[in-house]
Amino acid sequence: MENFTGSSDEVEASIRRRSLAELGWNTLPAEEVETRFRALVAGLVEEHPIDAGIQRVALLQARKAQLEAEEARELAALARLYVAEEGPGARIDLVYRSLAAELALACRVSDRTMESRILRAEELVDEYPATLQALETGSIGIGHARVIVECGDAINDPELRSQYEVAVVERAVNITPGRLRRLARQAAEKLAAVTFEERHRKAREGRSVRMFEGVDGMSELVHTVPTVFAVAMFDRLTAQAKAVKAANPADARTLDQVRADLACELVLTGQPSGDPDAPHAAGIGIRPEVSILIPVLTLLGESDEPASIAGRGPIGLDDATRLAGNAPSLIRVLTHPVSQQVLAVDSYRPSKKLRRYLHRRDGRCRCPSCARPPGDCDLDHTTAWQHGGKTEAGNLADLCPNHHTIKHLPGWSVNQISPGVLEWTSPHGVTAIDTPDTPVTFQ
Repeated sequence: MENFTGSSDEVEASIRRRSLAELGWNTLPAEEVETRFRALVAGLVEEHPIDAGIQRVALLQARKAQLEAEEARELAALARLYVAEEGPGARIDLVYRSLAAELALACRVSDRTMESRILRAEELVDEYPATLQALETGSIGIGHARVIVECGDAINDPELRSQYEVAVVERAVNITPGRLRRLARQAAEKLAAVTFEERHRKAREGRSVRMFEGVDGMSELVHTVPTVFAVAMFDRLTAQAKAVKAANPADARTLDQVRADLACELVLTGQPSGDPDAPHAAGIGIRPEVSILIPVLTLLGESDEPASIAGRGPIGLDDATRLAGNAPSLIRVLTHPVSQQVLAVDSYRPSKKLRRYLHRRDGRCRCPSCARPPGDCDLDHTTAWQHGGKTEAGNLADLCPNHHTIKHLPGWSVNQISPGVLEWTSPHGVTAIDTPDTPVTFQ
């Protein structure tokens, strides 16, 4: 039977005009016909076009994931066929180069692009079957799959890789690829054949400063350094930029522009000008604040789990212990032994205790689709203060300026259904539960 759309009156008139034979009801008793008719009309719900559009986009996303999985299987099969056709004496690198060139002609892309797609497809099909299956069902997207594969490269043992894959795929279903990357990277470090510390020591040798000339008289200066220093540098620039903006309300520059100007001044002159009238004088004396989490078992030498920066990825243990040793004060972070969620944070001043605790608990903006670190966020009352909301952990959460604004737009609502667990509802009925990101664990 075809679907009926329109208002209830229009649908009723349309059905009444049809013959009982068309509806297949011509052999039913009159009472049954009337009952079915009433049930049909009563069950009709006029679908809102925006609701339907959101669902269609979500379905298209799932179909795209399924097509990506199908293409991966096809490319991997083609590679095997191509190698078999060339015979055992052929040079594998030339075989792949030829296949990539042939596919590139058919698909109108570059050889290099196609060769990369073939290699990624083979890795996905041969080494990550659970990820491929999740992609085929549309429960994850190609971005999730790439993160899982890239972060899993450090694990050589097939059994350990399988443990990693199953655990990370389970987490990937509910979060964005950006949030997944940090969790997957930390999970892979626990199982990698070569420890993170060994790879980090080697990677440090590649630190550098490079310049890439752009267009319109602009260039990019790329500073590759250990993450712990990069985060501290960015935190200091951000804090200084905010101080400069606060001291000069008429300053029309964006935060990014002020950060860029400060970086130039710091590198070229050593610090912002001390002249009270200088544009960056308000940034003098500001130092970075970086939260470093070091697993106790790692400190005791009984685990290879790397240290990390709150809201970021793993860092070298030498850097972490040195910075922790030089810190004027330490913050003790207590986590739940099963859920790994932050339970409490100790600090000296009570006025900062709650703020520090929430930054460690949340670790990022608490919109499910966002991964901005707590340094870029404001503490928001889930239930507004003027509506009786209390200033306590169960009614506060980190939100970046963008999602802080969105939360207060008409139709949006956020409820903290338990401390740290937020339920978001959009104007058209999309709901999502957001919990703080916790480390991936293995049985």
